[in-house]
Amino acid sequence: MPPILFTSHTGQRYAVSGRHWVEVPDDTTREDLPRYLAWEPPQLPEKAQEKSWSVEGSKGNKYTVTARDDQWSCTCPGFGWRRRCKHIETTKKNNTTQKRR
Repeated sequence: MPPILFTSHTGQRYAVSGRHWVEVPDDTTREDLPRYLAWEPPQLPEKAQEKSWSVEGSKGNKYTVTARDDQWSCTCPGFGWRRRCKHIETTKKNNTTQKRR
């Protein structure tokens, strides 16, 4: 947990992180907290790689097929209802063919 400053009802100030409470001088600021508590911000996971393709439907409508971490989606109504569509299948097939070349 990131450290915070806490002032008790008696006026005593504490640097607090999780279950660790450390008495600190009254003039302590947030910038002074690293003197009293060691804390490292959590490492965020890397953002997933996302790829998008613009595809044309059978009636000329434009849709977007997106792949993120092997999860595929499409903006067409069929995908909205069935969670699968020919646009995704075609895009997967075309990308597999391109990788083999």
